[in-house]
Amino acid sequence: MKKQTFLCITFLLVTFSTIAQETYLDVVINYTPTTMNFGNNNKALKDFKDGYWGLQAGASFQMGVNEYFSLVPELYFVMKGTKLENNNPLTGQETRIRFNTIDLPVLARLHLCNLYLNVGPVVSYNIHGRIKNEANETMSGGKTKMNFGSDPGTYSRWDAGFQFGLGYEFQLKKSRLLFDFRYHYGMVDMGNGTDMYNRYFNMNILLAKKWKTNPLTKAKKRDMALWEELDNSTFPIEYK
Repeated sequence: MKKQTFLCITFLLVTFSTIAQETYLDVVINYTPTTMNFGNNNKALKDFKDGYWGLQAGASFQMGVNEYFSLVPELYFVMKGTKLENNNPLTGQETRIRFNTIDLPVLARLHLCNLYLNVGPVVSYNIHGRIKNEANETMSGGKTKMNFGSDPGTYSRWDAGFQFGLGYEFQLKKSRLLFDFRYHYGMVDMGNGTDMYNRYFNMNILLAKKWKTNPLTKAKKRDMALWEELDNSTFPIEYK
């Protein structure tokens, strides 16, 4: 009975390691659009609001768990913001809002052949921000550096929310290429009571090689060696 139990456990370990997703370190360098949601004013601003294009750079680490599932922590710098056209009902003049942010998403990834689904929480830290107003017939222009805090007239240093979406993986000879489509749903009012939320859709293009020190690969080799030893053994293993 002990031998049968041992063989069953060994078989499960070998199976788990054999079908595990590979581990990858993806490099993220994109020029991507973001935008903001203005709560109750968002509908009125719909025709005046444009996306802001900014740099996104960092890394995505896919840790394979089994055939269908991976954990994907990411860390990257991203320029976020939006543009409001002249005569908009909120500021009355052309306005550009920009945040320079560090994002830390931790995603669960479900693999369906080359297609995958992402979902998970994200925490963001705002390093710097500014608002630029363009002069028009009735209003003067200028740049304003954001002050971060919790008081009225300041902006939130921290943001939190969820990211979800899907992607497609192309396997290359020695690497892989990902097209990742994702929606970022910010839940923190960045204007401390003025209804400003980071909510946007973007697309990432990621290029990666397999992670050389994948612990699942090491476990697979150890378990396969043990399985072969048991399979080739002439005498039964005795347990005391």
